Amino acid sequence: MSSLYIHIPFCKSKCGYCGFYSLPSMKLKDKFLDALKAEIIARKDYLVLNRHCGLDPQSLTLVKPATALPFEEKDKAIETLYFGGGTPSLLSTDEIAELLHLINKHYPIAPNPEITLEANPDTLSERYLHALRETGINRLSIGIQSFFDDDLQYLGRQHNSEHARNCLVWAKQAGFDNLSLDLIYGLPTATADQWNRNLDLFFDADIPHLSAYALTLEPNSILTKQIEMGKTLPIHEDDALRDYEILCGRAEKEDFLHYEISSFCRRGMHSKHNASYWFGTPYIGFGPSAHSYDGTARQWNEASVEKYLDARLWDAGRETLTPEQRYDEYVMLRLRTHWGIDLKWLKSKMGERFSAYCEKQAQSLINEGKITQTREFLYLDDRQMLFADGIAAALMWDD
Repeated sequence: MSSLYIHIPFCKSKCGYCGFYSLPSMKLKDKFLDALKAEIIARKDYLVLNRHCGLDPQSLTLVKPATALPFEEKDKAIETLYFGGGTPSLLSTDEIAELLHLINKHYPIAPNPEITLEANPDTLSERYLHALRETGINRLSIGIQSFFDDDLQYLGRQHNSEHARNCLVWAKQAGFDNLSLDLIYGLPTATADQWNRNLDLFFDADIPHLSAYALTLEPNSILTKQIEMGKTLPIHEDDALRDYEILCGRAEKEDFLHYEISSFCRRGMHSKHNASYWFGTPYIGFGPSAHSYDGTARQWNEASVEKYLDARLWDAGRETLTPEQRYDEYVMLRLRTHWGIDLKWLKSKMGERFSAYCEKQAQSLINEGKITQTREFLYLDDRQMLFADGIAAALMWDD
């Protein structure tokens, strides 16, 4: 299994809290699409070479054939595709269809792949959603953020609550049953009652997946600068903690699985694409600021549309991971999920050196109630997930 990510770096405007690379302008769109298509074709062997020579990410054993073998269709390499950004729904459905056709032409795609597109409500209409479903996109992630206008104004969003609700109706009518919504909690404009009403609207809409994020201040974001200048309300950690506890309680009551710190779903409706990152699956990323991973090394593109166009910087940086770094990444990523750290897997795939170290480091955390152990698994419950970064740091390699 492998995954493919496409970064669309354009937005109508920059949201106040956003820390992702994007441009609030579409003037370079056509040139960008030409460069993107060139990258898709030029890097078509990236995952092929990884599969047939290099490190097998599942077994962590070195494979050394005499020559790299061609990919066969039966290999079913790409199982998830993801259009992120930015605002991918700013592309026309013809442009999206053309990109998918190009990918299908040059990459082996598994039957029934998960193909996700991120969308902002202000870019969606009933007509657009029906046309989008015809392109082959079968999973939609809509950035609602809140169903209340005062929250949306604080965040600098371009849509209103009425349009957000209409988008959910239109998406279902268009045939999207694999739907995900984004909501943001910990807003100074929202009381506990308003956050509960946001969740009421989500659960009443019968959407199978929720991504819920605590509002954080990104360096150099518009919102950070406004707060520093005293022009808008500051955020408070206590609000986020309150809303997180409400969220976890409501999700459990509605039989939603809390399968990652920010991710909740009905059984079987988790994001296969995001899960592939947490399980160390090889992936290839296209577009400015996109990252790739071949099982042994990471590489990344320049976070600049202009450089992406002028210099074709598809390998602006590269890092080969040591076994210790792979261990650290495994610990960090798996602790974010309900699957947790599999000590048996660590021992069989990475060696007893790593499994014994992890278990030793975890013992004091277990005794303090900061991490939970069930047989050979180490994992975090809802409350412990709030401190995942600190707990992961205590398990990192330091020998």
